[in-house]
Amino acid sequence: MGGSPAVLAAAAQSAAAALLLAGLARALSGLSTEARVLAFAPVAQSAARRVALQAFQHVLRLDLAFHVDRRTGSLSRTLDRGVRSTAMVFRAVVFTFFPTVVELVAVCALLWHTFSGAVVALVLCTFAAYVAWTVSLTALAARRREAANALDSESSGRAVDALLNFETVATFGNVDVEAREYNALLLRYQAAALRAEEASSALNAGQAVILSGGMAAVLVTAALGLGGSAGTVGALVMANGLITQLWAPLNFLGFFWRELRQSLVDIQSMFKIMSRQTSVPDGDAPLPPAAGPGLDLELRDVSFSHGEREVLRRVSLRVPAGSSLGIVGESGSGKSTLLKLILRMYDPSAGAVLLDGQDARSLQLASLRAAVAVVPQECVLFNDTLARNIEYGRPGASEAEVAAAAAAAQLSRTLLLLPSGLATQVGERGVKLSGGEKQRVALARAFLRNPRLLVSDEATSALDSASEAGILAALRDCATGRTSVTVAHRLSTVRHCDAICVLDNGQIVELGSHDELMARRGRYAAMWEKQAGAPAPALLEAR
Repeated sequence: MGGSPAVLAAAAQSAAAALLLAGLARALSGLSTEARVLAFAPVAQSAARRVALQAFQHVLRLDLAFHVDRRTGSLSRTLDRGVRSTAMVFRAVVFTFFPTVVELVAVCALLWHTFSGAVVALVLCTFAAYVAWTVSLTALAARRREAANALDSESSGRAVDALLNFETVATFGNVDVEAREYNALLLRYQAAALRAEEASSALNAGQAVILSGGMAAVLVTAALGLGGSAGTVGALVMANGLITQLWAPLNFLGFFWRELRQSLVDIQSMFKIMSRQTSVPDGDAPLPPAAGPGLDLELRDVSFSHGEREVLRRVSLRVPAGSSLGIVGESGSGKSTLLKLILRMYDPSAGAVLLDGQDARSLQLASLRAAVAVVPQECVLFNDTLARNIEYGRPGASEAEVAAAAAAAQLSRTLLLLPSGLATQVGERGVKLSGGEKQRVALARAFLRNPRLLVSDEATSALDSASEAGILAALRDCATGRTSVTVAHRLSTVRHCDAICVLDNGQIVELGSHDELMARRGRYAAMWEKQAGAPAPALLEAR
């Protein structure tokens, strides 16, 4: 069909203008998408950071009972998946679900106006079938993914356990044993992951069939003019473009729904940890300022049970401020548990622990522990410099204060042998230092902390005689002018204490100074002479 040159030129100009506008719209669409990503990135990163921080703080504030039962690798993997899933949830809800619903409403309105309600009904039916299929299959995939995640956490925990205990694995020659057990877990995870993938594949296939069938039904209805549809070529091209535009986000909607369900599974695992409450709640009152040397410590009818096992039974004793107490007894008598109650790692089942006359349960944990320094049986160090590990006793201490604490703990000779002195990296858990050197680091932390209460738990049990003598001398220096509580198997370690408590089966069987207990010729005297290599005397007939 012909026309004048002017008309043809005008039509060409209009077509060119339409094409330019379409190209501009497409460019703006791409720029808008990238701008949306850039705008959302700070929100997603901030949300993930806040969740990670809260989860980290919550786990560190849980009681010792939780950490005794945990598996580090599994816990780390659970928290990591939960944090990463937070951003995914935000992205799915804000940038996929809401825009898709808005677009669906707009497309249906245009189709209703151009064609008929029958076309819109087919679009809505297709959408409903797509959503129903996606939800049902995603639920199955989520259950399978949850099982796979559990096995993933278990295998990760096993691997971390083996890596943390590398020396034990190597010295017993059990590398192959660990590898077999790890491989068995990986095989179970592989099978579970494949089952999850099968569900995802069925989901994708069903979605493709539903969308293809829905588009064909809509176009056929429009082409045949069913229900009053306008079956012109232009209308069909428009309908095809609108439906294609709608189907594209629907594909993303299916993907994001699957990711959302998986993310919710991961977040749920993290929330189980976040919802756990500590059995040692924080108190409200700060520890009163020091009225004199040390900290007055009293245990009043303290009992403690692990489940049905009674570890301590009605223990009562007092350590006046500035004095020292030694705790001795056979393994399993309750010595370390008593220290954990003093440090409020646990709360007593009955009775009370009093610090300067106040129930420890009413005190702020930060205030209580700021007044205490602990020299453990084995000092675990961070994979950092020697200086940073000492500074851990009082974060923010100056270099001069750290150096003075190291000198007080008799680390000067060690520093001369180390290539970088206090800047030396000690390795994971302090593997580059000897046992005696690690104990001196623990002492340096105690000196730097300047505590009111010094707690020592078998600090010299794994040391040779020469190292033990040096550590004991440094411990006595650190305890001077402070309240100190010392647990020991070697009775020579507590001989100098003002009072010595002998525990047996969770009860105090003797209490007094070294000389008083030796004069009684009781349990303590028998232990002393046995350790000294002399024949153990007969216990008093009264016992």
